[in-house]
Amino acid sequence: MKRLFTALLSAILAACVLHAATTDLASQFDCLREHNLAVVAAHRGQPDPSAAENALSSFRASVAAGVPFLEIDVARTKDGVLVLMHDDSLDRTTTGSGAVGADTWADVHGAKLKRLGGAVLDEGVPTLAEALAWGKQAGARFELDVKRTTPFKEVVDAVHAAHMEDGVLVVTYTLPDAVIVHHLDPHLMISVTLDTPEAVEAARKVIDPRRILGWTGTDHPEIRPFAILRAAGIEPIFGTLGRPGERLDDVYLADGNPSEYGELVRAGVVMIASDTAVVAQRAIGDGYRQCFK
Repeated sequence: MKRLFTALLSAILAACVLHAATTDLASQFDCLREHNLAVVAAHRGQPDPSAAENALSSFRASVAAGVPFLEIDVARTKDGVLVLMHDDSLDRTTTGSGAVGADTWADVHGAKLKRLGGAVLDEGVPTLAEALAWGKQAGARFELDVKRTTPFKEVVDAVHAAHMEDGVLVVTYTLPDAVIVHHLDPHLMISVTLDTPEAVEAARKVIDPRRILGWTGTDHPEIRPFAILRAAGIEPIFGTLGRPGERLDDVYLADGNPSEYGELVRAGVVMIASDTAVVAQRAIGDGYRQCFK
């Protein structure tokens, strides 16, 4: 009986520890790192390259297929509305034309999204507020790639308004920009380029390491500082995305056996940013669910 009680108590304590590890995004990433697990982020929210970029329909398809993170691009219209758009102009991905920053929300709202092959969807450009509201209900998490003309403060304000502080990772490309976001809200998770030991040490001095993920690039994973990042309590991100025919996604899928994604996880990567997100997530499995509520 004593042994049974001890075993039961141990199981309860273990469950409590796991629950505690899933109360905020920083703890969820800690849990992934500590259990040698990883997640995939769907580049531009697409489940695969044939789907529309930054489209709610693509987000739904990605999440339904088990991809927990959606990387989306945040731009700003002339009249200050935050919208999802990768390019500076509307031409490539919508039926509209002209620069996003020179158009009003009414102009952008009138355009329809297009797939890569040119097929027009009965779906318009979403606002950041719409995407965050949908994500909160759907249990999705976002990487917010903030375009250079979009103020970080406005993005952080939108995250606060949507009560999505534990559902977003803000992408930055320089340490000064990461510091700006950290000062706006020290609770938020931030991605910043950390591809050398010196960059890792510099970031640790000005930002709480538990709030950082280190972006390590899109090529030569064998030379990336995954172990150094992990030892510093920082989760490594690696990208298999890029130009068609050149990106590692295409290389990994060429022989029909995407086992290389698993090799990245074994090498220490905690997040994989991919253009073939559904395939990549299936290749590494859904173990992440034990860390994500």
